[in-house]
Amino acid sequence: MTQKNDTKKLINNFISLFIVQGANFIVPLITFPYIVHVIGIEKFGLLAFATAFIAYPLLLVTYGLDLSGAREVASAKNSKRRLSIVLSSILLARLLLITIAALITFLIVFSFERFSKDWLLYVITFGSIIGTMTFPIWFFQGMEKMKFITYLSIGSRLLYMVGLFIFLQKEEDYLYVLLLNLITLFMVGIISLVVIKREFGIKLIFPRIKYILLQFVKGWHLFISHFAINLFTSFNMLVLGLVSSDLVVGYYAIAEKVVKIIASLFNPLNQALFPHVVQLVKKSKEKGKLFVNKISIAILGISMFIWGFFIIFSENIFELVFGKEAINSIPIFNILSILIVIMPLAAWMYNVILISFKLEKYFIKIFSTIAILNVIVIASLLPGFDEKVNVISFSLVFSEVISLLFGLYLYKTKVLTSRTSK
Repeated sequence: MTQKNDTKKLINNFISLFIVQGANFIVPLITFPYIVHVIGIEKFGLLAFATAFIAYPLLLVTYGLDLSGAREVASAKNSKRRLSIVLSSILLARLLLITIAALITFLIVFSFERFSKDWLLYVITFGSIIGTMTFPIWFFQGMEKMKFITYLSIGSRLLYMVGLFIFLQKEEDYLYVLLLNLITLFMVGIISLVVIKREFGIKLIFPRIKYILLQFVKGWHLFISHFAINLFTSFNMLVLGLVSSDLVVGYYAIAEKVVKIIASLFNPLNQALFPHVVQLVKKSKEKGKLFVNKISIAILGISMFIWGFFIIFSENIFELVFGKEAINSIPIFNILSILIVIMPLAAWMYNVILISFKLEKYFIKIFSTIAILNVIVIASLLPGFDEKVNVISFSLVFSEVISLLFGLYLYKTKVLTSRTSK
């Protein structure tokens, strides 16, 4: 009976997150082309550059606490006191991180003309970080109560979309793209905290300092690994923005965003299955292995089918959705398109499998190595090629492929062969 209930809960959670991801997929599918048409590719490139820059303070504030927090909540779901401590200590830890991130960010923004000439853009973009941190998705994920995420996420997405169509009418309105996002994030964050108090009886408290410090310890490996990951994701966009025009960044950003939107289709699978895999591995590592292996094969098959479809019809899709000028993004997309297969597999490997088997301590070495390789590739190839954007695209693909291979090697050596090593 318990197994039947667990299966039902898993299915319900997956459906809820699939609906959320459907909204996360459909809304950008509608708003993304609209934004490009209204503000133009050059301004879209400026927004992409600002987002890439702000990814680093966002990374500092996130600090790997989403995943470590979800795992803690999943383990403490039967104790309101422990849940209150976890929620409060993580939110306070992030408040401290936001303060540090703000000081560093605005010191850079007002010290260099490349940023200071658009200072308001970076202020608004940084504000979205605060909004994002007030929405504790990780809490609902750990509690396996995904319906709340469904309601809140869809509501915010729809509100954002309606706001765009009302306020974004000309190129000069480009700041509304980020401002509306900031407003909706704050609204959802406040509502989510109210829901947590009313539905789960969890109160915000002021925990002992040791609990706050403990969150930094638990999230450290994930923070360093995610920082390294950004050295071959946001870093590439940042470098491109420093060596190329906003227009070129715009072409690249369109191609990259299309790839990431497609790859994000697999996010609900990761979010829904993560608590289940954690519990499954805790009960039986052998059953955990069998389960994650089956899901891995399914992800590979589905992602390869989607990749083939977009390779065949990419030119028609880009021209139809973004206009004739966006055809310049197609060569970039062709380079990046393999990530439609690589990124979902890598996300499943690192964010679910390896963390469930408590192997995140190896992430630092893996991603630091990849980050160094990425910098070496860019530094070696960038001066010798006129098409800087192709170097940046190739470097991203190279880094993601190496990342997946390292993850597979770690899984094989530390998990699959663990039984024979005993």
